[in-house]
Amino acid sequence: MRALPRVLLLTATTLLAPGCRKIAETFFVVNAETEEICKNQRSIEFPGAGPDSRTLVHTFEFPLGQIGADLPEGRLETDFRLKLFQLDVANDSADLSGLEYAKVSLRRVGSEEVIRILLEYRQPSQAFSPTQLALRGVEAARVAELAREDRLELVFETQGTLPTRPWTADIMACAGLRAEVHYFDFIF
Repeated sequence: MRALPRVLLLTATTLLAPGCRKIAETFFVVNAETEEICKNQRSIEFPGAGPDSRTLVHTFEFPLGQIGADLPEGRLETDFRLKLFQLDVANDSADLSGLEYAKVSLRRVGSEEVIRILLEYRQPSQAFSPTQLALRGVEAARVAELAREDRLELVFETQGTLPTRPWTADIMACAGLRAEVHYFDFIF
């Protein structure tokens, strides 16, 4: 039993040595991941566009759940992957075929600053479906400390010939979240 304190002391000393710090950091890592979180917003009302209006912006609040609440303190890296952002026109109340550009950006709730553009699509006029706009993504956005938030905002923006009459649509967004905490610095 007397050997245990010596072993712990030698192990701690070895881990603090300059060459071993990198190895130690790989052992003091916690990973958490959600495969897919989906959120729907139904019956969103959009106003008719005026003659000079070519841009539509809609903010969509997206829940992240409690993934960050159970993670230990430490340097947190978050990968957020928006897999699908889909807008479906309800009851054929509008024609979206005149859209030329669409993008979905990420920002913190209440902030005006965009962290990163997640999905972007540009096509010549008449390339979009009249009743559905679906953007798919595979690339993850690396954002520090994002997993500690319980929700974020997705900002949908589109440009082109917009419907002139008021219209209604449903929006669905599906994303995956991966968090990695390096907590070696907080132990020693």
